[in-house]
Amino acid sequence: MRRKTSKKRNVAVIIAITAVFAAFIVKLWNIQIVSAGEAKQAAVKGTEVSVEPIRGEILDRDGNTLATSKQVRTIVFNYYAFPGSGESEKRNEIILNLISLFERNKAEWVDELPIKVSRKGNLYFSKGKENEADYLRSSAFLDLNPYATVQNCFDALVKKYSLENYTTEQARNIASVYYSMVKDGFNSTTPYVFAKDVSAALASDIKEKSDVFTGVDVQVKSVREYPDGTVAPHILGIVGAISAEEYEAKKNDGYSLNDTIGKNGIEYAYESELRGTAGKKLITTDSAGNVSEKYIDLPKNGNSVILTIRKDLQKAAQNALRNLILEFQADNPNVKAGAVVAMDTKNNDILACASYPSYNLSTYSKNASKLNTDANKPLWNRALLSTYTPGSTIKPAVAMAGLEEKIIDSDFYVTCTGIYTHYDDYRPTCTGVHGSLNVVYALYNSCNIFFYETSRLLGIEKLNDYFTMFGLGEETGVEIGESKGTVDSVELRTEKGELWTPGLTIQAGIGHGDNQFTPVQLCTYASVIANRGVRYKAHFVKSIMSSDYSETLYSSQSQILSKADFSDSNWDLVYDGMILVGTKSYADFSSVPVTVAAKTGTTTVKKAGNGSKTEVNNGLIIALAPADDPQIAVAVVVEGATSGGSTAPVASAIMEKFFEKSQEEKEAQTEGVLLK
Repeated sequence: MRRKTSKKRNVAVIIAITAVFAAFIVKLWNIQIVSAGEAKQAAVKGTEVSVEPIRGEILDRDGNTLATSKQVRTIVFNYYAFPGSGESEKRNEIILNLISLFERNKAEWVDELPIKVSRKGNLYFSKGKENEADYLRSSAFLDLNPYATVQNCFDALVKKYSLENYTTEQARNIASVYYSMVKDGFNSTTPYVFAKDVSAALASDIKEKSDVFTGVDVQVKSVREYPDGTVAPHILGIVGAISAEEYEAKKNDGYSLNDTIGKNGIEYAYESELRGTAGKKLITTDSAGNVSEKYIDLPKNGNSVILTIRKDLQKAAQNALRNLILEFQADNPNVKAGAVVAMDTKNNDILACASYPSYNLSTYSKNASKLNTDANKPLWNRALLSTYTPGSTIKPAVAMAGLEEKIIDSDFYVTCTGIYTHYDDYRPTCTGVHGSLNVVYALYNSCNIFFYETSRLLGIEKLNDYFTMFGLGEETGVEIGESKGTVDSVELRTEKGELWTPGLTIQAGIGHGDNQFTPVQLCTYASVIANRGVRYKAHFVKSIMSSDYSETLYSSQSQILSKADFSDSNWDLVYDGMILVGTKSYADFSSVPVTVAAKTGTTTVKKAGNGSKTEVNNGLIIALAPADDPQIAVAVVVEGATSGGSTAPVASAIMEKFFEKSQEEKEAQTEGVLLK
């Protein structure tokens, strides 16, 4: 009996021990395998960040690169690895060590704080940084009153970021980094960019000292680069840091506060094509602080935009315009600005478009403040945005209106005595005494008396109908924004509280009054003359290609905006007058290898300066070549030029370059022909 009891007891003990041991094994498994895995997972922090694509290129029609992108090293702060706000002392030391490293290497870092320290140690707000100072005081940052002094702001920064133990200069520099971190929205998805375009040596140094620069990383970003930043800057436009307003409008399209965006020109108009599509990268940080990266989606680089611009023609236009203005300035300091536009008459491809004064895209960021405050407005695109009284360049349109309405014909003569005597109380003059002349010689001599009479007989409504047919006061269709200009009219004067008088009608007939047109409109007008009434849409973009140039995504087609069915015999009369201007007047086109048809114009405008207004002339010219079958149209305006004829050298230089290439292409084709 005792044996059986003892045996049962032993079995029970063995079972109990086995159960305890099994439970221990399970517990050990949970601790070492399951829980360890879960703990490891919990210790790893991960986040998705956007990866910037390479911005697409902008090329001229011949494939010459005008704007491209290069990849540069940037120094960024990784949100998860950089010490948190509770570790202010560690944060400050990392920032100070980083700034010191950059200063020793004479390298630039992003320093945007509007507070500066003078050589004597005095604090002051940076000149021209009023908006930044307001932001610093605002509730979004320091929450000070709007009138807080620079010392008030600095003291608040010192307190906010625990900078009491640093020198004024050190505290100011550390605070500058915090200022930018807040302004740029430093968070888990938006790294803070401390420096851009860093040398390989400096980037390597930071990487090697990762124990000192905790959370500081090196990333590769895409930035704009220009083979020649002086070529067509007003057309290409500027790329810059996205503003708060732009970010608010674009954040749902994948933009971040660290992004760049097209500000104007082609860069702005074709932002969606050039930007590309951002990729995604997963950044993980384990419990030991090790950071690893893995692409989720690769970025898709931006498409390339091919312009209608010809680089050689653009440079010829810019150089000729600049040189002529500088030549004029030697005698007349009022000559400071101008513009020129050249078009292919067969489709209104814009071949060249220049505005003076100009600027260099490569150095824009360094000179932005000076450029924006320059009284001569070098950033302003005069070719598309400035409007000018056309003067006598309007006369071919008036001549055609008179001919088509049968007010005049080739046998209609007017005697010019130098004074128009139709009205008793208003007697405008002419620039000379031309005697008896018809429409051909009225155009050649630019006789005001002939066109006063033609305009009077037509009336302002008919005049304006024809101006519209020629595209004057109408948008040309260019992709990057333009002024519409104005056509003087009864309605316009009524809106201004003025009465229309017969004198205003005849002044409109010689291109005066409130007629105001852009150089690109004047060039379009010249193209309409070249095409005998057909008006094409003007454009800068020839095509759009995929980033690897394997696919054409868009190709421009000529688009007719309007078509006037005018008599060929009337066109011939207008051409005859314009050919005389291009071949026998003081508008010299003798260096152009083909016959040029042209019309000059001179207007007097009042310019304000030094508390008074002075009268200066504007010189204008429109020109076509070859006269018998025009291929190119040019319009030039020079503010302050002595006459329209004096601007001919600009149009002449463009045409010389244009036909020089045409001749080269013909010779190349001839060489390739099999001789029989």
